[in-house]
Order: sequence, then C-alpha cells, then structure tokens
Amino acid sequence: MTETDNTEAPVAPPIVPPTEELAPPPTDNTSHVSSRVITKKPFNKKIIFIGVGVVVAVLGVLLIFKLFTEKKATGEEVTLNYWGLWEENSVIDGAIADFEANNPGIKIKYTRKDKENYRSILMSRLQKGGEETPDIFRIHSTWVPVFQDLLEPVPQATATNLQLDTDFFDVYKAELKKSGTYRAIPIMYDGLALFYNKAILDSAGVTVPKGWWELQTAAEKLTVKDENGKLQVAGAAVGLVDNVDQWSDIVGLLMKQNGVNPLVDDKENNQKIQNVLEYYTLFATKNGGVWDQSMPNSTDAFAAGKVAFYFGPVWRIYNFADMNVSFEYGVATVPQLPTIANVSLDQPLTEADLTNIHWASYWVEGVNPGSKYKKEAWKFMEYLASKETLSKMYTAASQVRAFGELYPRKSMAEMISTNDKIRPFITAANNSSGWFLAGRTFDSGLNDEMMKYFGDAINETLKTRDATKATETLRNGINQLKSRYKLTE
Repeated sequence: MTETDNTEAPVAPPIVPPTEELAPPPTDNTSHVSSRVITKKPFNKKIIFIGVGVVVAVLGVLLIFKLFTEKKATGEEVTLNYWGLWEENSVIDGAIADFEANNPGIKIKYTRKDKENYRSILMSRLQKGGEETPDIFRIHSTWVPVFQDLLEPVPQATATNLQLDTDFFDVYKAELKKSGTYRAIPIMYDGLALFYNKAILDSAGVTVPKGWWELQTAAEKLTVKDENGKLQVAGAAVGLVDNVDQWSDIVGLLMKQNGVNPLVDDKENNQKIQNVLEYYTLFATKNGGVWDQSMPNSTDAFAAGKVAFYFGPVWRIYNFADMNVSFEYGVATVPQLPTIANVSLDQPLTEADLTNIHWASYWVEGVNPGSKYKKEAWKFMEYLASKETLSKMYTAASQVRAFGELYPRKSMAEMISTNDKIRPFITAANNSSGWFLAGRTFDSGLNDEMMKYFGDAINETLKTRDATKATETLRNGINQLKSRYKLTE
C-alpha cells in the first residue's frame, strides 16, 4: 500500500451571495414610499464548475482509498512469502490449501530453500528488503540472538491463543522468550538420544546405561579389535571430531550436565570446560580407545552394524530407514552425569543420583518486522502452530517417511509416544536446552565458528593428552565470539 497523501486538497472558492442595488432616493419632497429595486448578478458558471470538479475529485480519491483499504483488510491480493528449509512441499501444501480456503485472498507462497549459505542469504535479504524478501521464515533456535533485530515479536494475543507458555515444552520459553516476549514460534522439536545395537548388547549381556561412566564401561566391554589392534566393532562413536557426527551436540550436552556456563570467564567454568574436554577424549584414548580414526563416519558405521552406541537426533531414524539398516536397534535417553562427587566408575547409579539434563536442537518460524503483511503473517502462524494443523502435517509427512516432525506441544506428546524410537526424545523434551554448539545448522556463523574453536581444543587435547592449554585457547575463542555476536550470559 502506498502512503496516504497528506497535502490538503484545493478548496473551492466560496459562492458569493447576490448583492442588492438600491434605487436612488427621491429628488423631491413628495411624501411617498420609495420602491427599492433589487437586482441579482448572474452566477459565475466557471466558479461553479471548478467547485463541483474539486468535490468530485476529492470524493473519487476517498472512494479509491476506501476500496484499497477494504481490499487490504479483507486480505485480497495479499501474498505471504514463506521460506522453509527441510519440509517438502507435499508435507505443507495441504495445510496451506486449507488456510487459503478459509482465508480468501491470503495466498501463501512456500519456497523450500537450500541449506547451504541459507543463514547468510536470509539475513542479507531481510536487511535489504525487496520483492522476494520472506514475510515468514525458518531459523534455528540458536540464531535468535543473531536475528534479534530481524524478528518481529510475537503478539501477546497470538502467544495466548497458542498457549505458548503453558502447552509448549519449557525449552521454548527459556530460549525463545526475551524480555517477556516470544521472538519466534516452534512447530517442531528435536534433540539428542542414544541409539544402540540390540544384538551387540544382548550378546555381551549389557544393558542400556543410564550414566556416562556406565556407558564408558559398557563401551569398553563391547569393543572388538583384531590381532593387530584394529577396531572391528566400536563400543561407542564418541571421542573424536572428524568422524563423529553430532560430536558438538555431545560436547554441548556434557557441558550442560556439568553445570558449565561457557560465556562466563572464571576459574570454575574454565575448569569445568577442561573436565569436559578430558572426559570426551577418553573414549578415544583410554585403553587404546573404543573409537578411532580408522572408523568411517559414525552414522555409516552404526548403519553397518559396527558400533554399539551412537548419538543422534530423531531425523537420523529417517536416514537409517533410507540406508536399509537390517539389524534391530533401540533408542534411549542420553546418559547423565552423577550429582554426587567421588562416585566409582563401576558403581551402578539410580536416576535419583543422576542429572536430568538433555540437549535440544530445533527450528522455529519467525516473522519479518519489515513485512507489509504482519497481521496476515501472524494469522497464518497461529494456524500453522495449532493442534489441528500440526497433526495434519504430521500425517502428511508420515506418507513420505517413517513419521513427521515431533510435536512441540505437551498435550500432543501421548499421540506419538507409543513409538519406541520417538518416546525417548519426547520424554526428555521438557528438560532439554541447547547452545551454540548445535551441529548441522550450516550457518557459516555462530554455531560453525564455535564448533571450530571446540574442535581445535579437542584435537589439541588428543594430541597432548593435556587439556590445560587447549582450554586457555578455547576460552579466548569463546570470548571473541561473545563480543562479536553480543552474546549475553
């Protein structure tokens, strides 16, 4: 819509009332009533035409403005550009069609973008504007601080109608709500879980570990090497960087469980970071390691039946289905650290002795603050995050893969918890959180840069078997990113 013209419309000149011409007074003294002759000047037709023309012009402008604003109000000729990233059109087209049918005039143009350089392209487009700028777009949860000036705050009415505070997992409130206002809306959830090869565990009589120290002991027991010491079966795909998918998520999880605030530069937090580096690398160094560089990447190795324990997000289940994994595998919640000090590695721990901290890595939908159609955008977002639409998209996705994206709502958890492979993610969701070590966001920014610093620190620790200097270098890197991206503690 063009801006309203604020200049005043020309005003028609006033119509001059007829003048009275008086007859001269009588010249004699005869007593009589003099007659007063009144004559009228003829109307100025030119003035009349000008006045009528101006009135018609003003009425025409008002009529056009009224019609145009009515079109805008009723949604006519409004097209919302929606940039997605992972969902194919077949999954979301049905939901869009229903919305358009119930909201005549509002059209949704969904474009599935390529993951490479997506973050930088999106940010540039939002800053510069233009016809192809998205009104609605998908970003990773860890991008919210970086996009804070490019995200329209969620209206309170929308947050209330969707029950964001009460029905959505608590992680969203902690990570998406800033200064009392949500910055984006989640329509999915994902995190990290422990995958395990049932046959390998059963053959050795090993149960799924609840704690990290139990995992380390079990992994050592399940590791198989040939006479030359080469790994044939790895106990756990943990300990390295180059061939461990999700290594950064695992390290992020360990830091969360170890009570680290990586943005705080003090002795306590730096010591805890050092402890995480030392522990993570033990899987590759202690007793020759349960994982090494001779193994292929962890996802391929697990799919080939050569790994007992593997960490991955829920979408790896789709990958394994595509890879025709022939063996039976299970999924469990991630191991936890003990809450008490000086616990023996071999001591069995109950859940009461362990933390209950999990890792979240998910995507959310934001609205462009520069959009001309923010009202319509929020209307669509409120529809998209509703229970009915989430269920509809889950069903559509289940036609093309094993299942759809995990529901972000607590009230919908039971609907998919009957799936043994999904249940561990859902049960952990309310106690999960993330950080700027989220793997596979392809952001070429905060996550990837943070991963580079942590990856270098892990490799330095593996090389020297001492994490002291590696932690110092890592701390400098974290502080640089904290300053560059204006991260708050």
